[in-house]
Amino acid sequence: MSLYTSAVGTFHRVVVLHPGIVFAQAQWTDMNLEQMRHLFELGGPTMYAIAGLGFTGIAIFVERVLAVRTLLTHVRVLDRRIRDAVVAGNLPAVVSLCSKAPAGLSPVLMRGVEAAIRQAPRDDILAEMSRDGRRLLLRLKRGLGMLATLGSMAPFTGLFGTVLGIMQALKNIGQSGSGGLDVVAGGVSEALVSTAGGLAVALVIVLLHQFLKAQLQNAVLEVQVLVEDAADDLARLPPQALVSALGAHGRAAGDDHGAS
Repeated sequence: MSLYTSAVGTFHRVVVLHPGIVFAQAQWTDMNLEQMRHLFELGGPTMYAIAGLGFTGIAIFVERVLAVRTLLTHVRVLDRRIRDAVVAGNLPAVVSLCSKAPAGLSPVLMRGVEAAIRQAPRDDILAEMSRDGRRLLLRLKRGLGMLATLGSMAPFTGLFGTVLGIMQALKNIGQSGSGGLDVVAGGVSEALVSTAGGLAVALVIVLLHQFLKAQLQNAVLEVQVLVEDAADDLARLPPQALVSALGAHGRAAGDDHGAS
């Protein structure tokens, strides 16, 4: 059961978890946003650099996570479909699945098909596919190092803002000839806010980096399983039948290209 109440400039979302127990799940007001904007301005120009690091890190994370999730989805589907086609003896389907595999998997699988046509043993087929699989995974890890670098830069950028804030406070003291709170408050606020901002962004980016690293490790295992299963399946197929299926697939692809 949910109860929603609202007031001018305020939105409250209240969730009734149990009779007599009410949990305020979220509360955002126009005043909150105004305070955040004011706090950002208090941090001085360094906050723009910190925000840039944060947005860049989030953009890299989102792009890489989408790429990894896409690869994992296709790997699991391909593994099952190739196995089903081999069991059914449908060699044209096997060749078609390998040649049209998305997410950069086609070169990996076609390397195995070519090795199987040469009547290579299972271990050689696996070695050929693993080599291209490692190239795929290296491309997939692109951006991981940049994400780690951004996480390392954020606290130092905040520390730079701290230095600027303290310098501003000392400058104000020198200009006024006194060290009252009203004189140093601006510089000290800039120092503290920029430090907190740098640490907060660094914490978020480090967490995103660790999550992405775990997803990449999962992708490595999934690709290894696909490569090993495909090597097992291709090693059992007759080479001449694979050559015929590959030729038929090439002719079909040429006809489709000519028709288009």
